[in-house]
Amino acid sequence: MTNGDSPNNNEHLSPESKVGLFVLAGLAVLMISILMLGDIHFRPQNYYHSIFNNIEGIADKSPVKIYGVEVGSVKSVDLDDGHASVTIALRKGIRIYKNAVMRIRSTGIIGSKFIALDPGHPEPGIPEEDQRLHSGDTIPSKDTLSMDELMERVAKSLDDVTGGGKLGSNLNATMENLRHITDALNAALGQQQQSLINIVKNVEDFSAHAKSVAAHLDDVLTSSKEEIKSAIHNLKETLDKSNTLLAGVQKGDGVLGTLFVDKKAGEDLKDTVNNLKQTSESAKQVLARFTKVRAFWEIQGRRDFKAGVDKGDVGLRLEPRPNKFYEIMGQNLSTTGSTRTSAQDYERTNTITALIGEHWGVVTGAVGVIKSRAGVEARYRPFQETEIPVLNRFELYGQGFDFGRDAFIRDRHLTNPDYTAGGRFKVNQWLTAGLESEDIAETTNLNGVVNVSFEDKDIAYLLGFVSFAR
Repeated sequence: MTNGDSPNNNEHLSPESKVGLFVLAGLAVLMISILMLGDIHFRPQNYYHSIFNNIEGIADKSPVKIYGVEVGSVKSVDLDDGHASVTIALRKGIRIYKNAVMRIRSTGIIGSKFIALDPGHPEPGIPEEDQRLHSGDTIPSKDTLSMDELMERVAKSLDDVTGGGKLGSNLNATMENLRHITDALNAALGQQQQSLINIVKNVEDFSAHAKSVAAHLDDVLTSSKEEIKSAIHNLKETLDKSNTLLAGVQKGDGVLGTLFVDKKAGEDLKDTVNNLKQTSESAKQVLARFTKVRAFWEIQGRRDFKAGVDKGDVGLRLEPRPNKFYEIMGQNLSTTGSTRTSAQDYERTNTITALIGEHWGVVTGAVGVIKSRAGVEARYRPFQETEIPVLNRFELYGQGFDFGRDAFIRDRHLTNPDYTAGGRFKVNQWLTAGLESEDIAETTNLNGVVNVSFEDKDIAYLLGFVSFAR
């Protein structure tokens, strides 16, 4: 063989060489796979330990994250004296301080779990090197609730809220009590139906009579309308002339200036003109009362459940302004021959309540006479500002009167003041119903209350005219 044939022969490998290269390549791939699957690293790492009560979901090679960044993995999980011992491996160079904390977290409700590591931070005034943990040290841990424990706690809380299954029975008992109260109110109204009809009829007759009187007054005012206009015009001219006269008097012009040169006489004349002006303004304000005053008839029925008796109240409420009211009412009305008696009824008959009060937002206060005794009243509408139409009709109220009481009623000596408290619900613009506890400090009688209220514009017109006539 010549020298020129040698290169061609070296370019081809023998079968043995090819097999050797293939085996070497396979071994290299195998080693790389073992290193990757076995999580074998050649870079330096630090190892730390921690103790947990429960590490469910954590196994070898579970990730370790700091602020969501994976910085290592779990190397081993062992059982140590009734607790779970965990060893983690972190990249070298990550600084861990003595106030570091390890927790178990998951990527979602049913996601995989990992160890969340808070590396801590150095405290001021202490060398940083003295606060750092080193490889082999133990990091404190904080256990978290497992899903089973969380569900058990939720189930226990629900059982506590429902009262061990008694919630339904409690609601049924409450509804049954409300039904009994409603039946009692219906029975009370049924027994007093004829009395209420008579009261309403008498009020209607009185209202019709007052309306007739108001119509006659309106006719008088209408027929005298031109005279009133003429009188006002003459009064204005008189005032204008008086002003001119005063101006002349002040300057000393004319006969009047000479006549009233006396300073005292001039002052008297000025006072007279001012009084005329004030009278004119007062007349305008009184005329406005025809439209400002509102009057409401109040007809109220009460059922004393403890004494087993029914009581009736009738009154009139005046509202000269939206935030102010006057109220007068006859309470526990009874005729001389009434046979209504009860050993548990301590309320005096035929008493008078007269109050003057004002509204301040959701609070109302009133003072005056309550059941013929000096007293005070307060009302509170807790849901006035809400937009729910049912709640904003509810009102709480309380009364206190007869503070120096020393009386014997039905052989019982009553010495404490008379306190009444209750709540009522406005069904519509005419009807209000509620419950109240009467004479709380002594007898504590529970009453069911129904109130009928309607506006009488003729009464308001008549009162305004009377004020004008005065």
